[in-house]
Amino acid sequence: MQNTPDYLFHYTNIETLSLILANRTFRLTSLNQLDDLQEKETGDTPNFGQFCYVSSWTDDETESIPMWNMYSSLESGIRIKLRANPFKLYKNSPNDISKIKLLSIIDSSTEAFQQSYIPLRRMLEQQFSCLHAMTPSFLHQVKYTNDQAKLYPNLILKHDNQILMMPDQLGLYKNKYWSFQKEWRYKLMCFPIGPDNSMEQLNIMASLMVNGIVKQPFSYYDLKLDDDAFSHMEITLSPKISPGYRLIVNSLIEKYNPTAQIYNSSLIGLV
Repeated sequence: MQNTPDYLFHYTNIETLSLILANRTFRLTSLNQLDDLQEKETGDTPNFGQFCYVSSWTDDETESIPMWNMYSSLESGIRIKLRANPFKLYKNSPNDISKIKLLSIIDSSTEAFQQSYIPLRRMLEQQFSCLHAMTPSFLHQVKYTNDQAKLYPNLILKHDNQILMMPDQLGLYKNKYWSFQKEWRYKLMCFPIGPDNSMEQLNIMASLMVNGIVKQPFSYYDLKLDDDAFSHMEITLSPKISPGYRLIVNSLIEKYNPTAQIYNSSLIGLV
């Protein structure tokens, strides 16, 4: 059982900050676009990691020079602090819930679909499914290991001429050489088939995904931030930030999120 921290930190650049502030969203990116090329691979399916979308954070409150250099910049970067699970929940209508044929498949009641982090209406309209978005939390602590079975998990179980996918182990383990990140990540599995499709259609799509034939529904997904979490955002400026970039950040905050707090780096003069 993981002990979820109250707050998490995300290193990024000022351009990305401007989009986060203007749109009030945070982006989850497919594993096949991350810096760790090992992550998208499994033991039995080609490029299945394309269906797994993550946003990477750290629980380390102490500033990290490697993190500044790899995911931001000492001269023009920022670090965002937000409470854990900061995303907006949407209420789904009874009419949309009644269209879900997955209820019988996952043996769940309609209560499980009352709210979701991705509107059910959007899944129905755009024909993709993301059951993780209907769970109370999709935040996971990354585990670091050299165990090849965990780094390249087997996701497929064949039973009674049916293909059963067990993708939950994907995106949870990384090689030990990444352990300095102390990573937590938000993880969603999104598949290119609507929740109103039949079991037969789901089996066909599962077979296509297992054989690497079908593509991901999108390369990234932007989740809306909860208003309260957004208003309590904290931003730390990079250690060597220039006066010009400092002015840009101050202007962005003043325009889009005036209640956010801005702090200087604790590494000023040390790097």
